[in-house]
Amino acid sequence: MLEVTLYCIGKSPHLSMPVTGFLMLEKQGRLRITWELDSENRKGFPYSLILGAYVRGKRILFDMADGYGMPAEELSRAVGQSDFYFRRSFSKEQNSQLPKELSQRMYPLGFHYHVSCQGNFMDQVFSFSEWRKELFQIIFNGASRRYFTPERFECEPRKKDTPSVLFYTRLWDPEAIPALYDSILKINRDRISLVRELRNRYGSRFRGGIQYSPLALRQCRELVVNIRDSQRKRYLRAMREADICVGSTGLHGSIGWKTGEYIAGAKAIVNEAFQYQVPGDFQEGVHYLSFTHVEECIKQVDGLMEHPQEVYAMKCANKEYYEKYLRPDRLISNALSRVFPDFDAGR
Repeated sequence: MLEVTLYCIGKSPHLSMPVTGFLMLEKQGRLRITWELDSENRKGFPYSLILGAYVRGKRILFDMADGYGMPAEELSRAVGQSDFYFRRSFSKEQNSQLPKELSQRMYPLGFHYHVSCQGNFMDQVFSFSEWRKELFQIIFNGASRRYFTPERFECEPRKKDTPSVLFYTRLWDPEAIPALYDSILKINRDRISLVRELRNRYGSRFRGGIQYSPLALRQCRELVVNIRDSQRKRYLRAMREADICVGSTGLHGSIGWKTGEYIAGAKAIVNEAFQYQVPGDFQEGVHYLSFTHVEECIKQVDGLMEHPQEVYAMKCANKEYYEKYLRPDRLISNALSRVFPDFDAGR
């Protein structure tokens, strides 16, 4: 059994998924975990979105950041603290800008979404400030973060003669992130156009809209869904009932959290073209169809709507991928088996 010490400098929701994976493996009797919260950042992490693991004298870091937003020298410093460095957003091109001895330590971790489990210390509440955040989550998501366990997302593929399509999304405030101002304006424009086209084209076969916010009300009031419908708990019910789910690129070119949810839910996926790589055999035409602009997205959705058998085949492919690569315990066991070949990732 592996003895694992997990450490981090903060309790970011970004870290909930890898911690869930470790805890699932502990429940299976495959490792034993201790946890350290390094709130003073004595290890010098460049940001709070890194989870560290000490295992058999190896330093393994899991970087859950959206992209490559920090300077290369800071990334080099973070990678230099590790023996193995797994990134949620992994780019061979970006990694090649680092010294070779560092880039060789870096590996793709995979898709990401917020998922939790019993005893997940990322989602436990102790202080008054954490209680305030938790109350906000309950109001905003319809449930506490601890509610969103793997089985809440998982579905068995189902055949339907008349597929439906889903796309819920949000707008970002460009004023809040000046460094990404132009990028955010484009993201918002594309999301608004896509929701409008999907709604106009598919009518009752489409479910989705823009998440409620003052910004959304100013820019596209007619596309804004009510607050209750955008709660994550209700959204998951809608996602589980849908057949074709649309995903868009996030900040820093990241693969959105919803894409991971779609795979967990065994859905057919039409997704904005990926800028980052993931492990395994996730293939265009098998697990998803890509698009780079609104018209291309509609064309891809049309093709699936007209061929329900292809929708079902894609659902089955994503169910298989989830079980092999994305389920939280498998995500972490695959990473550990790269570090320790004797760790049985196929168990």
